[in-house]
Amino acid sequence: MMRVYIDTNILVDLVLARQEFLPNAQRVFALGYAGEVQLVVSALSFVNTIYLGRKYKYPMDDVYAKLRLIADFVDVADLSGQNVVDMLSSGWKDYEDATQHRSAVDEQADCIVTRNKKDYKASTIEVVTPSELFTKIDSE
Repeated sequence: MMRVYIDTNILVDLVLARQEFLPNAQRVFALGYAGEVQLVVSALSFVNTIYLGRKYKYPMDDVYAKLRLIADFVDVADLSGQNVVDMLSSGWKDYEDATQHRSAVDEQADCIVTRNKKDYKASTIEVVTPSELFTKIDSE
């Protein structure tokens, strides 16, 4: 089964219901819920989503409830201290993206799904948008 690593922006789109991006985020997570792919989400993405929910004054009970539901059918990847330190010297432009990529590699993900492919130019794993993921799955 394909292991699909979810970038923070896709999780945030779903949990905080960012209308412009919500349909694609719902479809990505529906694939995991239905068992068509195995979704992997970094613990860091959970933390970032909670931070953004609080910052932008979302009802936090709702944010926590949605994350608990998601945690029931995704693999939540640990973020190791060694990776945090190693990525300080990664040379990536964006530190958070570097840590996400390292986590995806450690989790043996087949691809990373993000809305911001340009952030992963140095990736050693295939990087796709939600639409590209759907095309990839539909063609298999």
